[in-house]
Amino acid sequence: MSKTILTQHIHPAVLKHEYNPHNVWDFDKQWQTKFCSCQPTGRCIFACFCSCCMGNKLAKYMGEKGIIGCFPCSLPYLRTKLRTARRIEGSCCEDYWASNCCMACTATQLANELETQGLWDVSKTNKSKHVRIDHSNQYND
Repeated sequence: MSKTILTQHIHPAVLKHEYNPHNVWDFDKQWQTKFCSCQPTGRCIFACFCSCCMGNKLAKYMGEKGIIGCFPCSLPYLRTKLRTARRIEGSCCEDYWASNCCMACTATQLANELETQGLWDVSKTNKSKHVRIDHSNQYND
């Protein structure tokens, strides 16, 4: 007697965005988080006090070499890259202004946008550890 194993292949859904082929510069989305939201606080503090590490992490998650994120001039580039890739409204001038106004706010906004798109690995950034306490041997006589 032989068993037949049925397998089903599951393919991810591909969403195509319809756009006007005559005007590819029409952006239809907005940023998911405001510029100076500074939420979550831990991410904002990380961006403030270790901007090179945050820039490195942003660059890696956006498909760039990590060393690029250590340069202050790379933040406008990374913001423009993410904004155009995700069809978010804005301009290069706004990206440059935002990056020079507050680097930590820009880095936090980029990380939040990557997280909402499913491109930021939250589990690696969450340092909380669960401790299991074994009470079974606590009262042995």
